[in-house]
Parts: sequence; C-alpha cells; structure tokens
Amino acid sequence: MIALDLDSQIQLLSRIQFLTRFSSNLVQITGEPGAGKTWLSERYLENWANEPTQSLLICNHSQQDAQHRAIILRQIVRDGVFNEHDSMLQSLEYMLEGNGVHALIVIDDAQRLSASLIAELWALVTQAQQRDDWQINVLLFSLRGKLNKWLHKVSYGQGVKPLELEISPLADNEREMFIEVMMVNRQLDAAQRRALKQKAASLPSLPGALRGLEQQETSLMEEKKRRSPLPLIILLFLLFALGGGLVWWSMAPQTSQEEVVVETPDGVKELAAMLAEKEKELAQQTAEQQGEKALSDTSEVTDDMIFLPVAPVVEGMTVGRRDQDRRIVVPDKVVDAIMDDQEIGGDGTNAVTEPLIPELATPQSNTAAQANTQTSGEALVEQVAVDETTALVTESVNASSDVPMANNLLLTVPASRYALQLAALQSTQAVDEFLLQYTLLGRALVYETRRNGEAWYMVLLGDYPSVAEARRAELALPANIRNLNPWAKSFTQIHKEIGLVN
Repeated sequence: MIALDLDSQIQLLSRIQFLTRFSSNLVQITGEPGAGKTWLSERYLENWANEPTQSLLICNHSQQDAQHRAIILRQIVRDGVFNEHDSMLQSLEYMLEGNGVHALIVIDDAQRLSASLIAELWALVTQAQQRDDWQINVLLFSLRGKLNKWLHKVSYGQGVKPLELEISPLADNEREMFIEVMMVNRQLDAAQRRALKQKAASLPSLPGALRGLEQQETSLMEEKKRRSPLPLIILLFLLFALGGGLVWWSMAPQTSQEEVVVETPDGVKELAAMLAEKEKELAQQTAEQQGEKALSDTSEVTDDMIFLPVAPVVEGMTVGRRDQDRRIVVPDKVVDAIMDDQEIGGDGTNAVTEPLIPELATPQSNTAAQANTQTSGEALVEQVAVDETTALVTESVNASSDVPMANNLLLTVPASRYALQLAALQSTQAVDEFLLQYTLLGRALVYETRRNGEAWYMVLLGDYPSVAEARRAELALPANIRNLNPWAKSFTQIHKEIGLVN
C-alpha cells in the first residue's frame, strides 16, 4: 500500500519529537485497535527520531522479561556483556562504564509488558533526568487505558509524571483521501469504487479498519483464483467429445457409400444401366422396322442431295513436315508445374527452375561473386555496429558508476518544502543499481547521512510546496516506482540528516 502522511499523524509525530528533544521522558501513545500505532512507531524511528542510538521492541505473548531486556540492551550497547535477569539500569551502568548515552527506546504493543519491566523503564528515565551526560526517552505505544494503573504506581509520590498522547480517529477529509489512495492503488473501475465506498461507510475512521477492508477484498480475489479448475476441464472435455461425434457423424454416410461402391463385383451391372440398354435396343428395333416398311411402300429411286463432308485440312499438322526452324519440346512435368502455379494466382514463370533452351541460360559466376561481395560488406557493417553499441554501453556504465552527492544543493532548498523519498541504501553501488533499475539517472537526488555511526544514502525525487502536492505527484508516478512506497519528507528533516555528516 502507498505510504500516506496525514496531517493529524504529522502533528502527533511533531509533538513526540518536541517532547523528546531536550530532556528525558516516558511518553505513552494510546489509541484504539487499528488506530495506526505500529505504523506510527516505525515511521517515527525512520524519519523523525534524532537520537543516535535507537532501540525498537515489538512485544508478543510468548516473550519473557529476560528476552525483552536482551532485545533493548543489545540495540543500545553493541557487543555488550550483561545478565538478562538484572535490571536494565544495572546492566546499562555496567556496560557504559561511566560514559554518557543518548538513546531512544520505542516499544510497540506495550500493554503486554509486565509491571516489573515498566518499573525498570521508569527507573531508566528518572536516572537519565538526574545525570547530565544521559538522555533516555521511552515511547510506549499501547491500547487506551491498559498502562495507566502501573504508570500511576511507579510514579506515585514523585514530582515528574509520565506523559500521555492519544491517537485521534481520521478526519472526514483524511478518511476520503485514504480511501481514494487505496482505490487508485488497486486500479478499480467505477462500479468497484462505488462498492468499496459503500462498504467503507459502515467502518470506523481508523486506518487499520479501512486497510482491513482492502485485505478482505484481496483475500476474496485470491480465493477465487485458487478455486479448482476441474469443472472447466470437464466442460472442455465434453465440448471436445461433442465436436468429435459431430465430425464422425458427418463423415459416416460418405464412407459407407464409398465402401458399397468398392465392394460391388465387376460382373454385376447396376439396375439403371440395364434399363438404359434395354431401351436402346427397343429403339433400334423400332427404327429398323420403320425403315423396312418405308422401302417396301415405295419403288421410286430418290436422289440423295446431302453434301459430303468437307475435305480435311492438314496444313496445321506437324507429322511429316520438315521445317528448318528449331522447335521447343516442353516436358509434361513442366507443364503440370506451370498449371499448378497459375491455379494459385501466379503467371507460371516461378514453376520453371531451368531454362528450356540451354543457350538462353545466364552465367551464374558473376552473380555469385556479387552476392559474396554484398554478404561480406553487410557482415562488415554489422560488426562495426556491434562494436559501436558495445562502446556506448561501456561508456554508459562507466558514467553511471559514480553518483554525486547532493548534500550542498539540498541545503539551499527552503526548509518548508517537501520531497518524495524513494529508498534508503547503505552503499553507493546499491544506489547505482537502484537508479539504473528504475531509470532515475538525472531525475533523482542522493544525499549522505549517518545513523548509528553508519553511512546511509537517501534517494529523493521532486520539490513540492506541501505534503498534499507531494501526494498528488506520487499518484502520477509509474507503477514500478509507486510500488516502492515513497513518502513525503520535509526538507527540515533532510537538512538535519545532512547535518549529521557535516
């Protein structure tokens, strides 16, 4: 899903940053299930926290207090040696050996912590408030009202109390924007958009509830895809069987008729032929009887004036002629080939592969030499093109191997503006591969920062006057870049991260 920074969430993160900037505090951030506590905890660590040492603990039912202590302390002091059953204050004093510490501890699902571990976290904060070289802030993200009893007990009688911030539901405009971004991400048509809005109208204005609707729709679509294709296979099989039966039925009468004709003996004549012969014999007998009757009735001699046939003309015949000119004898195979070529639309010339008269054959040696010369020339041109392409690719790769840092350039941008952060990488080689993969050379800016003593490289895109403008620009990006889940980042935070390097 596209990362979306809402105004209410930005205000809450800004208040947390203000409370933890100059002193040590234990801040409880509460909200209803689905209010976005987990997302806010990770977002704060990633983009808002200024502490050089950070620790994140996500509680679950299967973890014990010793495991919680080990997870927190190993992130604060790397490679430190401690006893998991000692309190966190004792272990931290032992590992630091009198040195200072500036750390942030973020705990998600803090309602699963035990009362003893909450007391140890409060002891860390109170000890840091009394020491000048210690600054430790603890953020507890929990359900509403689950930790108030234990926090009241551990701070009873002290002048300093834990702080509490509440995550409010989404406003109407934020809710509409959240649903709109969700629909754009899923690429729904008009009917699907209306159906999704109708379902979302009955849900509370909480990010988790709205995202649960999206996950429910996705699971339904996956279930439809996973349905067995057996009914479709059976239907196709029946269609093929029906088609085969129709073909066999249409061919069966013709085959039976052919078989009857073949099996008829040679000496047996058909009934129609026999009747025709009988009629012919009767007609001849009738004609002979009428002729004999006519001759007997008259004794006069009549002159037959019927003209004799015309004398045959033999001028066009070739048998016995002795012409001096040469004749061309066309073989029967060539005649058949010419007729076949004319039947498919040709003029018959393609059927003659050899000259009918050997003297008319054109010499082939010059043609073969010209073809060889042309082939060698084309091969030389193709080789030169391949060499030029290889040189261009090599030059492009060498040119992209060194990505300039834009730290000084980004410091000139006003702090009130925003940019879209696409990725956070830990090596320049990874930055090169990222820019080449998403074709961002010449478009994106890269700057270097420090986090826990290690170098990080942030990839930015664009310069926008507000968060809303950055969100709109994000929706217009290509699909492969939107899948990176870019988020709007203020230049105030960018300048602070660049300051960690300078």
